[in-house]
Amino acid sequence: MNFMIAEGSSGNAMNTLFYVIVGAALFIFLFRAGIAYPRYKRSLFAHIYDNYLIDYFYKLNVIQDTSHSGLLKKLIGHHRLVYANINNKEGKLSAQVLTLIHSKGILSIAYLITHGALHGTNAGDWYVKREEDGQLKKYRLENPSVYLREYIKHLHEVNEGKEVQSLIAINDDCDTSGISCTIPVVKYSEVIDHIKTADCGYGLNDTEIDALFEKLGGKIDHK
Repeated sequence: MNFMIAEGSSGNAMNTLFYVIVGAALFIFLFRAGIAYPRYKRSLFAHIYDNYLIDYFYKLNVIQDTSHSGLLKKLIGHHRLVYANINNKEGKLSAQVLTLIHSKGILSIAYLITHGALHGTNAGDWYVKREEDGQLKKYRLENPSVYLREYIKHLHEVNEGKEVQSLIAINDDCDTSGISCTIPVVKYSEVIDHIKTADCGYGLNDTEIDALFEKLGGKIDHK
């Protein structure tokens, strides 16, 4: 009888420890998610992924695979997302590019994380002007169209010379009236409409989409 009581106590203790560990892990997960949420809310990703916790944060931090979006799957079916950071000659980050591989081709999006009034053309630096502490200040930006065109050359090679569509995406609170660029410049909230209508004039099946994704450095579990 004493032995049975001891065994039951041991089992209860193990259960309690299990729940404590799970609870602590969940608390840390939610705490980290809460800290990261404001940045996500202001980013392009808030318009690409179906929801923050499961479709984005969990995929990014737990399974470490954000190559597909629940929202995009509903809208355009099977697809793959490739993220690329492009550095300048000095090794500094110059552009961030999100490339969508889908059933109607490839759409590559350079996205900027800034706010204010943007000024720029196809060549040369871009600038952003904004009021800070009661003063109008001007900051230089790397020209995203220059680096996006270079990246698209790489995409052409990978995709056997077939067309690649492109966009430059910026925060919704930016003023784009000072930009004159042959690559379309759109707000974050407009990107999803461009994705729904994107069409390069050729088709890609699921196998071809995954193959291009792997050529661009993505990894797929084929088990």
